[in-house]
Amino acid sequence: MRNGILERLKGTVLFISLFYLTFYIPMSLTFYSPEWMKLNCEWHERCAAIGYDNAYRGIEELASYFRHQGELESFRTAKEKAHLKEVRGIFDRMLIVGAIALILLVLTYDRKKISRFALINAAIILSLLLVLPFFATFWRDIFHPLLFKNNLWINNRYDLSFYIMPRQFFKYTIALIVLLSAAVNAVLWLVLRRSAKKP
Repeated sequence: MRNGILERLKGTVLFISLFYLTFYIPMSLTFYSPEWMKLNCEWHERCAAIGYDNAYRGIEELASYFRHQGELESFRTAKEKAHLKEVRGIFDRMLIVGAIALILLVLTYDRKKISRFALINAAIILSLLLVLPFFATFWRDIFHPLLFKNNLWINNRYDLSFYIMPRQFFKYTIALIVLLSAAVNAVLWLVLRRSAKKP
């Protein structure tokens, strides 16, 4: 009985670790690297409103700031800087959790279980796309109140974030993260499934 409980516990840890890592890694690439933010400038008009040079400079600074490699020289308001400091703190904690999840994944690795879990993960993650038709409500009334105890996240025209990261940017970002994460899990499932069939 004790062995059965231990196996279920290991399976639960493996499932959670895999789910977290396959979601966190694509998400981290959208903020630690400036390329996704720059690409979004081509899809909305706000970057053009302040000039692409100014927008790209701010984006580079923001990605460096999240990586603890620079400061927010182009960001003018104290409110905005205070909020981005909070966001960086969240990203820092997520990185620590990611490192722990990786260790736990290695310690509990089971090829048969991880193949099944990857398929389940892909289905769960794809269901997150259901928030997109109601994104404005989700973003305003659910996501931010859960993460922040203040209204510093509400941007205005004096904030650089208003121009380089409008709500549309976050909607596209969630869609990208969901699709990449689901794809990673689907590929993982296919690879492990095929390797399991080999004699």
